[in-house]
Amino acid sequence: MVVRFPRALAGASLALAISACTPTVINHGYRLDTARLDAIRPGVTSREEVRRLLGSPSTVATLDDKTWYYVAQRKERANFYQEKLVDQEVVAIVFDERGLVARVEVNGLHDAQPIEPVADTTPTRGNELTLWEQIVGNIGRFNTPTDPLLRRRGPGPY
Repeated sequence: MVVRFPRALAGASLALAISACTPTVINHGYRLDTARLDAIRPGVTSREEVRRLLGSPSTVATLDDKTWYYVAQRKERANFYQEKLVDQEVVAIVFDERGLVARVEVNGLHDAQPIEPVADTTPTRGNELTLWEQIVGNIGRFNTPTDPLLRRRGPGPY
């Protein structure tokens, strides 16, 4: 049996090249099972039942604990610098005062809105000193401490 080395090498090279173009999939969060999510009924299901069905939330609302968020993201990375968010699911479970589910909201990537950072800066109060003012202003500040507890005693460490 004669093995054609150049054809085998070409086939292996082609397979390696094709597999190098496949993006790496990165999953963050926990994909909720739809059957468990459908088991949550507003006005009936309690906090403990939600925790038992879905587990601990990804995060809780900032100002109160009446809203639990379950977040899952799927990203694909083609190379080291290019990472793209492909899918996202945010499930918000809102509780009422009695601790029962008031409503369940499911939002996907299509519901996301881009955030535009503001380029303004916050002014700070105080003096802006030049280098010379800083050097001159420090003259006389490095005296020996007047507090006897802060003075060095003997040859030991400070």
